[in-house]
Amino acid sequence: MIDEIMKNIEHYDTIIILRHQNPDPDAVGSQTALANILREAYPQKNIYTAGIDLSVLDWIGKMQQVDSETYQNSLVIAVDTANARRIDNNGDYKKADKIIKIDHHPNVDAFGDINWVDDTSASCAEMIYELTEKVANLKISKSAAYNLYAGMVGDTNRFLYAGTTYKTLEVAAKLAKTGINISEISLHEDEMSMRVARLEAYILDNFQVTDSGFGYIIIRKDELEKFNLDDGELDHVVPLIGRIKNVNNWIVVSEKDLNRFRVNLRSKNVSINGVAEKFGGGGHPLASGVYVGSMDEVKALIQDMDNLNK
Repeated sequence: MIDEIMKNIEHYDTIIILRHQNPDPDAVGSQTALANILREAYPQKNIYTAGIDLSVLDWIGKMQQVDSETYQNSLVIAVDTANARRIDNNGDYKKADKIIKIDHHPNVDAFGDINWVDDTSASCAEMIYELTEKVANLKISKSAAYNLYAGMVGDTNRFLYAGTTYKTLEVAAKLAKTGINISEISLHEDEMSMRVARLEAYILDNFQVTDSGFGYIIIRKDELEKFNLDDGELDHVVPLIGRIKNVNNWIVVSEKDLNRFRVNLRSKNVSINGVAEKFGGGGHPLASGVYVGSMDEVKALIQDMDNLNK
């Protein structure tokens, strides 16, 4: 698999690296680190990172403007993206000559011409590091190590989640050995704006917990707008309800547009990605997401999540 990936990387002069919508540190960290690694190994190639910039993740890396024509005859590498409809791109990626998928979510949509998927990896960043260990001419600069470590810290919630393994910690140690400021990265991922702090207070004051240990909060559009959040800031509050001792699984429902609800699903032990997939989403067994189009769907999803604990 890796040999096939490298043959294609060496073949194409233009490589565009994409990731999923509503990116998190693992998406941006994997994307920008891979770009840095490939630029150092192949300085003659045109290598781009494309997608919407989120100010909350600027400390990891920024995106580039890539016009539609650039995708012609290019190689697209989509990282940390479970299905094609979640690619942060207006569809131009379909013009690429070849698509490689590198991902650590369950492979429900093998949209790439080449699909390297390892759902035992705690993060996509861990897989990018593995690529460099298996290919002699791919080296990790301090900048790439910083971004990969940020991705690992983000997707494991500072190594708290169950997907963290000895391999995860070994990779993290090797990245730290490059001399990156690991404390700075953890502080970046832990800090919050006053807007987010107020939202956390609102959630703690308004969330519900059922007798089964299912916790949930529904934040309607008019209420959400009061917090004036920047793009990406809502993601910071998703783990909050799970810190409550008697909560087993939980969701955060946010109405971004009228009757369009983003649902973040999380769990401490029971698998919840089946519920997400039922409503058109997906993700990991303990961390998934979906968009639904009505309160009736939200209520049905709440019932399904509650039933998982019974």
